[in-house]
Amino acid sequence: MSLFVPYTYFNHSDGWNQGVRIAELHAVVLKGTLRIDDYLSYTGDRALIDGHYYSEKAPGAALAALPAFTATVLTQRALGIDPDAEDAKRVSDWIATAFSIGLLTSLGGVAFFALLSEEFDRLSAVMATFAMFLGTITWPYATALFAHAGTVGLLAIALWAVLGRGRRDAIGGLAAGFAVAFEYPAIIPGAALGLYLGTVDWRRMMRFGIASLPAAALILLNNYAISGSPFRFSYGSNPLFPELTGASYGLQAPNLQAIPSLLFGEYRGLFFWSPVLVMCVPGVIVLFRRRPRVAALLGVTIVLVVLQVVSFYTWFGGNAIGPRYLAPALPLIGLAAAYGIHRFPEMGLILGVASIGLMALVTAIAIDPPGDVLTPLQSFYLARLEQNRFAPNLGTLIGLPIWASVLVPLAVPAVAAWPLLRGAR
Repeated sequence: MSLFVPYTYFNHSDGWNQGVRIAELHAVVLKGTLRIDDYLSYTGDRALIDGHYYSEKAPGAALAALPAFTATVLTQRALGIDPDAEDAKRVSDWIATAFSIGLLTSLGGVAFFALLSEEFDRLSAVMATFAMFLGTITWPYATALFAHAGTVGLLAIALWAVLGRGRRDAIGGLAAGFAVAFEYPAIIPGAALGLYLGTVDWRRMMRFGIASLPAAALILLNNYAISGSPFRFSYGSNPLFPELTGASYGLQAPNLQAIPSLLFGEYRGLFFWSPVLVMCVPGVIVLFRRRPRVAALLGVTIVLVVLQVVSFYTWFGGNAIGPRYLAPALPLIGLAAAYGIHRFPEMGLILGVASIGLMALVTAIAIDPPGDVLTPLQSFYLARLEQNRFAPNLGTLIGLPIWASVLVPLAVPAVAAWPLLRGAR
């Protein structure tokens, strides 16, 4: 509940990325088709294939949202409500997001905490889990039908399954596989975890690999249903983004000059928006002393994800907050940071509170500042804070004053952490 409440208290459904999945859900449930021709106003993230429009995204996030969305729409119809009406659409979007991305990311937080509890004391595990799941872009993206937070949650489950003391290889492979079905670049950490198991025991790697096959089948079946070929991805068929066409899908030679901005700049900097993740630096040093193979796994995988991101022609992610394309690396960076927080808890607490404060500000206002705003904290968030412009939330919907409503989602994790903080020396 400490994570599920903050994740579901807000909902940011406006935007092309969310809209294309909402369009697909409406098309599947209400029209019985994957074609989103009747819902083109929802999004520009659409693939044109053989004269019809489809979602250009990986299928995992929409599939995860399908049960909650279907149940909501059936209830609306039973009550005589048109599911395509604007108010009804808002309700179904909110519920579908909460019980897919919000729930899955929360479960990832539970798995992350369980993994850390095997390594550290309970207080360190709580601090590092909140830092990772409330002090990074995981929180704002868990409130929307983006794939990023779900990818973080699934990879956190895979980390727990692979690196924890139990042998949960099948769970790890299943989670890692569906992380790829959420967000294709997650294949980098997913493959790295499988190779790591291969260095431990090849039989564990085989179990991991076999368990990832259902997700692979989902991707291939989705491709076939849309394009007639299991190996043709819809991602390269958006007429609005010709840079994505061809075999490269927008990838080019790495733009190494983008790395400082990706890590440190106000525009998209990982450590600017989540300063607590700086604790990964001492954390990696500690890890190399205690678990060198795990340290190598994290270090190599993080570098590969960073290189993949700066090789994409729009590495900054358009209208977005923080380095959203780094989502597949976040659980690994967060795990390294956990070792740093355990080693230097006072600094970890200070940076963790600062990071959670920044992410609370982002989530309470908007998760998609315009891509041409190069100083989003100064020019967008602080400006809107001064103007008292906040996004709707469950508190405001029931009549709470805006400032009181913003504090509610912070109260639940604070209450959960307080006994441990009070009892710590």
